[in-house]
Amino acid sequence: MASLGRLVAGVAHELNNPISFVYGNIHTLIRYRAAIGAYLDAIHGKGRASDLAALKKSLRIDDVLEDFGPLIEGTMEGAVRISEIVKNLRRLSFSKLGEVERVNIERLINTAVLWAVRTKQVRIDLQMELEPELWISGNEGQLHQVIVNLVENAIDAMRGTESPRLVVSAARRGNEILFRISDNGPGIDKDHISHIFEPFFTTKRVGEGTGLGLWISYGIVREHGGELLATNEPEGGATFSFALQAAPTVHFE
Repeated sequence: MASLGRLVAGVAHELNNPISFVYGNIHTLIRYRAAIGAYLDAIHGKGRASDLAALKKSLRIDDVLEDFGPLIEGTMEGAVRISEIVKNLRRLSFSKLGEVERVNIERLINTAVLWAVRTKQVRIDLQMELEPELWISGNEGQLHQVIVNLVENAIDAMRGTESPRLVVSAARRGNEILFRISDNGPGIDKDHISHIFEPFFTTKRVGEGTGLGLWISYGIVREHGGELLATNEPEGGATFSFALQAAPTVHFE
């Protein structure tokens, strides 16, 4: 029952983040709708050009229109995040891999890291070391979730670090692609490092984590033919890494 309680509290917390993001965006869109509606009413009322120009400025119509794109994209990202969380809950039995596709690693990591950093809303020294033209065959949505989870955990681990630094890299190693997510936080406690991939294991307080993120990530990587590893760096901090088979190069004539 204690494990179930931690699970429920953690899932509620993880769902609350993207839901709050979507909720806030919707409220902003409602305000924008009112502003655009007032401006259109004035236009259709055939107001004077000078009055319309002043109204447009006071309602910040240009700023509103410019902000629509990021708001919609952010709302979509939040909806996708919620969908991924629900999918992961269904993955507790580690079902089949799912749809396999050709995945562009540079795009995958850039998208996942951007989402994770934006969600945490913290300032960090982010270093991306990505070789170009890296491809694997796998499920892009599931791999996205792995990167998001590892980056979010790294950011949480650096909470309290004076100058937090996150290094995300992907490089070819023979016939494999090696992924590494490294932070300069306090590292992983030696008593915890052998348990971090166990279901329900978490060092976070109740409501801050489900204890499922690393377990599910471990399962996803395993289903893709790799192994998720965690190590402490000699100079401090921790690194999570895994290697996946590179996809064959596609030649076009």
